[in-house]
Amino acid sequence: MTVTGAEGYYNATLDYGDGCTTVTDGKGTHRYYYDPDGNILREEAPDGSTTTYEWDEFHHLLARHSPAGRVEKFEYNAAHGQLSRYTAADGAEWQYRYDERGLLSNITDPAGQTWTQQCDERGLPVSLVSPQGEETRLAYTAQGLLSGIFRQDERRLGIEYDHHNRPETLTDVMGREHHTEYSGHDLPVKMRGPGGQSVRLQWQQHHKLSGIERAGTGAEGFRYDRHGNLLAWTDGNGVVWTMEYGPFDLPVARTDGEGHRWQYRYDKDTLQLTEVINPQGESYRYILDNCGRVTEERDWGGVVWRYRYDADGLCTARVNGLEETILYSRDAAGRLAEIITPEGKTQYAYDKSGRLTGIFSPDGISQRTGYDERGRVNVTTQGRRTIEYHYPDEHTVIRCILPPEDERDRHPDESLLKTTYRYNAAGELTEVILPGDETLTFSRDEAGREVLRHSNRGFACEQGWNAAGQPVSQRAGFFPEEATWSGLVPSLVREYRYDSAGNVSAVTSREDYGRETRREYRLDRNGQVTAVTASGTGLGYGEGDESYGYDSCGYLKAQSAGRHRISEETERYAGGHRLKQAGNTQYDYDAAGRMVSRTKHRDGYRPETERFRWDSRDQLTGYCSAQGEQWEYRHDASGRRTEKRCDRKKIRFTYLWDGDSIAEIREYRDDKLYSVRHLVFNGFELISQQFSRVRQPHPSVAPQWVTRTNHAVSDLTGRPLMLFNSEGKTVWRPGQTSLWGLALSLPADTGYPDPRGELDPEADPGLLYAGQWQDAESGLCYNRFRYYEPETGMYLVSDPLGLLGGEQTYRYVPNPCGWVDPLGLAASSKISSLMDYIGDGRRVSGHTGFLDGVRLSRSQINNIAKEMEKLGIKVIRKADKYLPPNARAAFDYGLRNIYLRKNATLYEVYHEVIHAKQFAKIGREAYEALGRLSREEHVLNEILKSKNLFNEAEIAHAIKYVEGLREKFMMGLTN
Repeated sequence: MTVTGAEGYYNATLDYGDGCTTVTDGKGTHRYYYDPDGNILREEAPDGSTTTYEWDEFHHLLARHSPAGRVEKFEYNAAHGQLSRYTAADGAEWQYRYDERGLLSNITDPAGQTWTQQCDERGLPVSLVSPQGEETRLAYTAQGLLSGIFRQDERRLGIEYDHHNRPETLTDVMGREHHTEYSGHDLPVKMRGPGGQSVRLQWQQHHKLSGIERAGTGAEGFRYDRHGNLLAWTDGNGVVWTMEYGPFDLPVARTDGEGHRWQYRYDKDTLQLTEVINPQGESYRYILDNCGRVTEERDWGGVVWRYRYDADGLCTARVNGLEETILYSRDAAGRLAEIITPEGKTQYAYDKSGRLTGIFSPDGISQRTGYDERGRVNVTTQGRRTIEYHYPDEHTVIRCILPPEDERDRHPDESLLKTTYRYNAAGELTEVILPGDETLTFSRDEAGREVLRHSNRGFACEQGWNAAGQPVSQRAGFFPEEATWSGLVPSLVREYRYDSAGNVSAVTSREDYGRETRREYRLDRNGQVTAVTASGTGLGYGEGDESYGYDSCGYLKAQSAGRHRISEETERYAGGHRLKQAGNTQYDYDAAGRMVSRTKHRDGYRPETERFRWDSRDQLTGYCSAQGEQWEYRHDASGRRTEKRCDRKKIRFTYLWDGDSIAEIREYRDDKLYSVRHLVFNGFELISQQFSRVRQPHPSVAPQWVTRTNHAVSDLTGRPLMLFNSEGKTVWRPGQTSLWGLALSLPADTGYPDPRGELDPEADPGLLYAGQWQDAESGLCYNRFRYYEPETGMYLVSDPLGLLGGEQTYRYVPNPCGWVDPLGLAASSKISSLMDYIGDGRRVSGHTGFLDGVRLSRSQINNIAKEMEKLGIKVIRKADKYLPPNARAAFDYGLRNIYLRKNATLYEVYHEVIHAKQFAKIGREAYEALGRLSREEHVLNEILKSKNLFNEAEIAHAIKYVEGLREKFMMGLTN
């Protein structure tokens, strides 16, 4: 049988032989062997790799043998044929027990920890007990709908329903209420939050979201084609973005607000993305092997990365454009066990539960992680440094940074740094107790937004918010102990204004030296800043208006800032948007796409060339200035910078990390400890720092530690605006920078006064935007996975995530006023939109495609509808208008509906019914928490149990679909 798809997609030939089905497409031949009962015994891929299966007489899957020899085993109980034991390829075992009704009652993990569950007479779980004996109780309405979650007799979540069983009021653990109103078609039309924020939703006749209205912003609009694909989105400013679609509803083109068109191409056998074409005609390409795996990745400028895989499809090698090869080996469970690079070997260790416990790098600096009985990290070691974490109660974390082991004899007075974080029941920070017992307290409004931060010694920062949930004001300074709310004595007053699309349009700042500055931002139709108009009495030397121009791909092509003419509109980029020239500076890159030199030309002077050295992981290992000053950089196996040093200057900095944030910086001069900077963050926002120096005013006096505590106030992007001492007095402020972070104010030694100048240079935390640490030696910013150049708004290397980090692989962010990239991987908006979690108003699980199979009769569908009605699930027939064109059935767990086309098959309906039953059994919160892969694995397990109901193609479809999800899960593309 030959199948021909639209425009050559999914063309295949199927041959149904005795005990074997052969599928031949453009990638090669796939063979499926099965026994007389229809159980799949063996799958052969086009590359010859084979997966085999074992079954018992009840058609239960007993074992799966992967092409590389990894074996997964399954055992079942005799009473109900339910899974009782799962043994992973590495021997780790999960055990499952059930009550007399066949309902799951216990799960035991490979470490021997057991979770228990009790169900009521309806089969609904009402009690969940952790291995530590902590109980979570669930309550339901008479209709079996989840109405409350309780832990330790405290209600964590409450849900009230209207007379149509639609969730009407959701009350969180803090008592904050979220209200939803519905239309006559059960669609949400108004949502109100606890802080007064409201969102109105409009829907078109086919139940697709057509408009959003938020308080304080413009209305957004959505338009669709007859298949339900989004054709156009209109933002709050009235700018329209459009999409075009091809066969199988694949997006083939996107046109942005400025009219620039991006195009997308796909593999015709797997529908995987293989090429993106930017508005300038450059291509980013993926080459696939006959199993659909990426074997070659070629970026916009022709830089190539090649990949190799084992028989199971796990990556074993990566080769860059310089032929530098990184080899990956895996353990029996498929986890990363070893990486071999030209620099050496890195090894990884795991515990019985699969948690990472150790990383051992080639330079001998190991990382170890320990966990408590609840699975929380309780200790990390980084070389000879240790951080301990203690959890005295559910809402408190105590972080203890221990001094270096090899320095305790030289600095016996240096004590551990103990910082206590306290959170409310919603997980929001409420208090920080710093070493020395200084306390910062955080007050929040009824929506959970921070409105006041103050120390017990006088510092305070007040924040105001608008109806859209955006910050509009900051006041920071001294808060006398006896003062009322209005008694704050501010050293900094800052106000923010936004346009109808939520972009920052103006910022006004008044500081304690009595001057005011105002900056207004003009944006293009893509939301990128084209002009900054600066005015006021607070402008320093070198400051003023700024202007910017962008090319069709969103990169800077012209810019000027204040009195600094940075670059003119010239030939700025080489292929792939690698910098070629910016003003009087020329750039060169190696074959791996990394900047290796930067040459500055000045009239009457020799060219000044700076050079950069990289390792095979694209980590900067060396910098040489134009004067020959050499700096060396070291990183741990996680890619975090742990040290930088300059032997000529006899200076060295070491970095201790708390996750992806730096917790401590130690500076050494002449091989002696000079200072310690202790940093406290909330996410990527600096809250406080403690700067310590060893001071010895006279040789006859013993050295003493002198510590100064400062509190930070940051702008919308996490950049520190000011540091205050404990009493609320300003101790440091940064000089003014351009939109992209270039310093504009001149240093004090030029003879020009700068009214903002640094008050205490040692207090400078060294931060630019969120996650960016400034390197004075090079003018660059270390941004976790990459280095950023503020002068051009560009990274020095391409995005390690490739297109997953965005189509502009060298650019920082689209708009630095409201976007950040704290890891140097992917930009995100600090001013989040409600669309982030509203989506299109529907949460749909389990879409299935068109397969030939048994059609259900009207009476069969009636019986299914009755069964679902008992679970509170509605079956909607002839639901073509609700479904995408490639699906005959779907389960919408947001609306608790199963949608069926007229000709839906048994397999397609069964798939969605399993989803609905699982959802009804465990509730929405747990169902969402499972993630897409776990939900589909559950469906596959149920299908395999009843596989005698389905044909070979349907079984193969179910298996292949889950395998595809597993690959995406390993790549981080699904949950």
